[in-house]
Amino acid sequence: MVMEITLFSTTSGEYGIQLTNNQLLVVNLSRRTCSHKWWQLRGLSYVHAIIVIENQKLWVYDYVSDYYKATMQRIVYLNVVHLMETHDSAHVDDRTGLVIGGKELDDGYN
Repeated sequence: MVMEITLFSTTSGEYGIQLTNNQLLVVNLSRRTCSHKWWQLRGLSYVHAIIVIENQKLWVYDYVSDYYKATMQRIVYLNVVHLMETHDSAHVDDRTGLVIGGKELDDGYN
């Protein structure tokens, strides 16, 4: 739980977060980092950074990595993966419900 937020530097957007367990974390809004390391590892601000962002009346969405935003997702999934027909793969017979074919299957496999 956060007890106190202290501004360290306005130019770098660096803040100190004093927790109830006396641990001190440093959040840097400009670099999008937190000494807790969650933000750097995941690209999503953790509760410590969110508290600072909201305290400064900023929009949390602006501090989320672009990889999680709709624009990037559209780019990533722009080219659809097309299925490739394989004639030697096993399939289930609709009439009997048995697995049929496939190189990897034994003749006795049902």
